Amino acid sequence: MSRKGPKGTKGPTETLKKEDVVQAVVIADSFRTEFHPITYSVPAALIPVVNTALLDYTLECLSLSSVQEVILFCSSHADLIKDHVKQSRWSDDTSTMLVTVIVSETCRSLGDAMRDLDAKAVIRSDFILVSGDMVANLNLLPILEYHRKVQKQDKGAVMTLVFKEAGPGHSSHISDKAILAVDAVTGRILAHKKVKAGNKKITLPLEIYVDQPRVQLRNSLLDTHVAVCSPAVPPLFSDNFDFQTRDDFVRGLLINEEILASTIYWYKLQEDQYATHVSSWKMYQSVSRDLIYRWVYPFVPDAPFFWNSEPYMFLRHNVYKQKSVKLGKGCMLTEDVVIAENTSVEENTQIGHSVIGKNCHIGKNVVIDKSYIWDNVTIGDNCKISYAVIAHGSELGMGVKLSRGCVLCPNVVLPRDTNLDANILVASDVLNKDSFDQDEEYKLDKVAEKAYRVQVLQAESDSEDEEQVQPLCGLCLSEEEKEEENESESGSEDELSDGGAMSERASPVPDDTHLFFSEVMDSLTRGYEDNLHPDNLILEINSSRYAYNVSMREVNYFVVKALLTLPIQIRAADATPKYLNEFNKLLKHFLPIMQNYVRNSDAQQDCLQAIEDMASSTEVVQGGLTKLIHLLYDKDVLSEENIVKWYNNGDEESPTASSLRKQITPFIQWLEEADEESGESESD
Repeated sequence: MSRKGPKGTKGPTETLKKEDVVQAVVIADSFRTEFHPITYSVPAALIPVVNTALLDYTLECLSLSSVQEVILFCSSHADLIKDHVKQSRWSDDTSTMLVTVIVSETCRSLGDAMRDLDAKAVIRSDFILVSGDMVANLNLLPILEYHRKVQKQDKGAVMTLVFKEAGPGHSSHISDKAILAVDAVTGRILAHKKVKAGNKKITLPLEIYVDQPRVQLRNSLLDTHVAVCSPAVPPLFSDNFDFQTRDDFVRGLLINEEILASTIYWYKLQEDQYATHVSSWKMYQSVSRDLIYRWVYPFVPDAPFFWNSEPYMFLRHNVYKQKSVKLGKGCMLTEDVVIAENTSVEENTQIGHSVIGKNCHIGKNVVIDKSYIWDNVTIGDNCKISYAVIAHGSELGMGVKLSRGCVLCPNVVLPRDTNLDANILVASDVLNKDSFDQDEEYKLDKVAEKAYRVQVLQAESDSEDEEQVQPLCGLCLSEEEKEEENESESGSEDELSDGGAMSERASPVPDDTHLFFSEVMDSLTRGYEDNLHPDNLILEINSSRYAYNVSMREVNYFVVKALLTLPIQIRAADATPKYLNEFNKLLKHFLPIMQNYVRNSDAQQDCLQAIEDMASSTEVVQGGLTKLIHLLYDKDVLSEENIVKWYNNGDEESPTASSLRKQITPFIQWLEEADEESGESESD
């Protein structure tokens, strides 16, 4: 029988619209360093949480949401991820969800991934964007339907961000907390601010209150890192190479909304829905606890994802164990314990608030508390382990003690009676040396043949004679009573969660103003060397301003500071006359840029403040301060009124400010005398 319909109609396959295919993009790489150095050998998406890889939680959630096609994007450990997908039920012929792995080893950010997907043209419709470390039990289809409904009312809607409300003291990572200003009628996001540790103030642009009749501020929101995107999102990343993260994308669209003609909306999850991503060791502990407490139902330990998995028995006090687990006489499982198949625990061992993987052997008289032990681990007799992570294939000799956040990477072997506190260990310096960033100052301290302690050298030392070595604090899992303490007492959230992030510990990430200044310096240097037109450079500087979200007064200050720095950078000025001559040459080319930014009273005060700061720290600028200000006065960049105002408003308690003003006193007197003579001539 023919499958064709009546004449003039299309069959079911032909009537299938592109938007009916539900697509999802899963970014397997987090592009973060919180789990280093474990992620040198284990991809973040395959880190086991309660004995199930994070990627499986992500794919299962997408499957339950009726997603039909998943694009799994990865840039590192691609072979491991491909093998994992092949061995899972997602590669089975009966699977209703097609998982396609796309590999690009050169990608180093979400922006790079989006640009690569845009180049490959694999996005055909609205799609769900999630990370490979997501744990969620939500249905994504209502969010997709909401996004499409918004698009019918606003053709420029390109993204819907998903948030969950949570009260103070929630265990989420500090970087997941957000404050939104939204249109109370439409749900469009007007301002998006991430909460920073220790920051008690936020600033919002005044325009959002002027342009919108009803503005709603929403705090206590958690960013689930789930978003529904239109097909226009990858091209927007391709057109704006300064969009590296999703936060860059959101900030850029909000600042340049009129230029890019794109808007962003928000969606709040219901109270019974769970969604988060495992972005740090602290979140690893928190999500593990939520799974054991059954807050993520139906994702619970006794409901396996795969049909060939041995089911867990759910016992009293949140104890889960599989049938093949062997427990010795006098062994005690106190509460909140998960033990996987083929694991044996010998006599008089006590385990509490911990997860034990498959094929592990735990000896006699062992105490394990609030720790996470992965597959194929051997632990000798009389060991004591608390607040630790022990990765696949590691071995602990008799009497080993681990405490306060030790992290053992795969295949570490510790000899008898080793005692470690808050350390990260790797198995071999030969295998791991090339993995570490060459820019970092680090040290691998040998503990045993297959155990090297990872240490970061302090950038500055109080003692000039001794090299001070700071051990990396590994897991940093908080004790429950400490979790309730104030951040100022227990350390910032970043310190708790970023213990494994060596780059952040060795060198703090510069803030946006320093990054903006660096961009301006690069633009001006290149503009001078290539003789670029000033208008083009002004466009570049304005683009950098929007990318780093700096105020107009900060732009004025840093543009002037960059122009003052340029003569020193281009030709190392070793004398004041040479510096002034070089600056005068530069000004002939860059005067339109300075006039563009220094064009009102406030901007002139910013300009003079930049000159004062440069003179305070740079000898050649200080030596030619009077001539420098006189030059800008002659060029009509600075007015007499503003120079005198700046001169009279100096900090009297600052010796440097007083010295600089004393230096230019003759010039101020000359200005006043010239003004008096001008007044007398006018009266005559």
